[in-house]
Amino acid sequence: MHANFQDFQRYQPVDIDIIGDGETTLPGLVDAVRRALPADRQSVIAGRGNKMRDAFKQSRDANFTNARYGWDASPVSVPRLCAELWEQIKDLDWALTGGESLFQSFWPQKIWKTDKVYQFIGSAGGYGVGYSAPAAVGTALAHREHGRFVVNIQGDGELMCCPGALWTAVHHKIPLLTVMHNNRAYHQELMHVQRMADRRSRGVDRAGIGTVIDGPAIDYAKLAQSMGMWAAGPVTDPGELGPTLRRAIDVVKSGEPALIDLVCQPR
Repeated sequence: MHANFQDFQRYQPVDIDIIGDGETTLPGLVDAVRRALPADRQSVIAGRGNKMRDAFKQSRDANFTNARYGWDASPVSVPRLCAELWEQIKDLDWALTGGESLFQSFWPQKIWKTDKVYQFIGSAGGYGVGYSAPAAVGTALAHREHGRFVVNIQGDGELMCCPGALWTAVHHKIPLLTVMHNNRAYHQELMHVQRMADRRSRGVDRAGIGTVIDGPAIDYAKLAQSMGMWAAGPVTDPGELGPTLRRAIDVVKSGEPALIDLVCQPR
């Protein structure tokens, strides 16, 4: 813990304080609990598990249905971004890195099948600004020796905090697919300013000051290319997303980083 971060809250009371690795110790704990469970409780738990699996399937099917709304819209919808990306990587040994899935309305979690502990790094924790790109490069470096395919859905405003991470990925030949969620705004802040202006009856017509990244819009493909990275875009036609993803994936499979500048809807 560090003085700058105050999200750890208070310590929890424990009977025995044991320092250990959760991934290593959990299987043994699960086996011990199973052995201790009476037969009637095991059957109850099994029935409850089946109900939860059915509910999860219904929820996931509904998410795929909802993802089709605005499928052909331009700018590209965030659900389409995540659905098309999933279709391309689902048979690979993949891992999702970067920053906050909150900024994609948690669509990767809604429609991707995550069943391995390393497939999602989680959030920044301390909400550090500019976290996503350097975290993605570091995570991709850790996955490289295992041959995993690493994906980063990158916020546009956040990349501008630390664009040099792209150069680092190129310089060290770190295979990483970066797909820009380019909504041409610091959209979290834009929504907050709109909300506060409305609450105070000041109107929302000036909410874009300092929160919109336009005039000119940033060409993130050229930014990446200037650092030696393979890049495509800006992609505005949703029909081009699939073919562009396939080209970028081939680049990453060859051992190099790649970036797609995708102009997206806000969330």
